[in-house]
Amino acid sequence: IDMDGTLVAGRFAVALAERTGRSDQLAVLLDRHDLDPSERARRIAAVFKGVPKQTFADVARQLPLNPGAIEMVVGLRKRGYMVGVCTDSYHLAGSIVRRRVFADFCIANLMRFRGEQALGRVTLAPATRHRRGCKAHPVCKLNVLHHFADRLGLKPAQVLAVGDSENDVCLLRAAGKSFAFQPKSPTVAQAAQHVINDTLARVLELV
Repeated sequence: IDMDGTLVAGRFAVALAERTGRSDQLAVLLDRHDLDPSERARRIAAVFKGVPKQTFADVARQLPLNPGAIEMVVGLRKRGYMVGVCTDSYHLAGSIVRRRVFADFCIANLMRFRGEQALGRVTLAPATRHRRGCKAHPVCKLNVLHHFADRLGLKPAQVLAVGDSENDVCLLRAAGKSFAFQPKSPTVAQAAQHVINDTLARVLELV
């Protein structure tokens, strides 16, 4: 399940930039589809050099959850799903959100810290790369599905995906059950089997 815009309202990086007075620096990098995703991630990480680890944690704890987020995650787990947060954001933030919604695991990029301050350097989540994975993007959430298929023997039909943005499209198209929550574009809406605009708890009605 995607984090930014899906489990939480808004985007972690935007909220962190607002908290630390770096919104202008971030704004010129967000949604820069002319940049390679890896390069964009590196440039965005550099914006947050020197930010205290505690500030990362505080922002992640204070991001408002979208309606039905906890109900959806808990309901899916009760039905036998292993539920993970899969995000292009940072593992520190994703892990906090994971605990807030009672998900099982988190896959995210790793911001490097020295002591209690961010170094502004990021390591991309290894699971977002796969040698037999997404043909369109070397770094893609679809590749996470391929890794789970390799390790657990899962078939795409056994996977449920929820997302809202362009970087969720490949995974939404491949998953056996897919939901676009308040999709940011027609492409995202068309990639999913279902579109939900009110509460994430609706996923439980449609599974």
